[in-house]
Amino acid sequence: MKVKFRLISAVLALLLSTYIPFRVLANSPSGDTVSSALWWQVIVYNQVQQIKEQQYQGCVWGDSISSALGDSLGAKNFNFAIGGMSTVSLLEQLKLVVPLRFTCEKSIIAIGTNDVMYGIGDEQFVSNLKEAIAIMRSIGSKQIILIPAFYSTLAASYNPKFAGTIARVDEINVLINKVAAEENITVESRGIQALFKDKALNTDLTIDGVHLNAKGLDIYRKVLLDILTPPLTTRSFSDLIYFS
Repeated sequence: MKVKFRLISAVLALLLSTYIPFRVLANSPSGDTVSSALWWQVIVYNQVQQIKEQQYQGCVWGDSISSALGDSLGAKNFNFAIGGMSTVSLLEQLKLVVPLRFTCEKSIIAIGTNDVMYGIGDEQFVSNLKEAIAIMRSIGSKQIILIPAFYSTLAASYNPKFAGTIARVDEINVLINKVAAEENITVESRGIQALFKDKALNTDLTIDGVHLNAKGLDIYRKVLLDILTPPLTTRSFSDLIYFS
């Protein structure tokens, strides 16, 4: 038993020695300390190993709603989303991945739901989002699309430990639209409306009042793929003949 304990301790020590130099502590009064968690650092470390000097058609940045899609968005797109992320931890993630000299032609930022949960204030949210947009442009994103913060079900919205209030989601979405107008970028709100009913997540599309079930993920995946897939007009004349 002691031998097993020592072995486990040795493995943990090795892991910690590997990831501590990579560690980022989110020093935020808002409550988002996701980037200080070892599991978060491991996920970002794995992303770093994959993206160096890669050129992507599209990149998705977000929280658990987007991360649940995994790598189902196609080989030319990279899903950077991680559960628990807000604009605070998004900036911490960007500090670590941007130096890898990868590029994204399009960037989708699906963030804000956890900013509601963590109680991030208006000024900080706007500042964080604008900084993230500037970084997206620095990695070659010619098109940046914002996805509004997601509503929970009405029942979940009454539990402050589980979801933010619908009223606060409304306020965050107003800020998202304001930033989009100032930065001259698009907010994709129409496609995701199929997930909601009367400003609340459809109970038939969620596993727990907050996260999407398989049917909900299918709807959301289609929304993102519609954004990420190049329009038909960009195909060459020979491609059009082939597909006709």
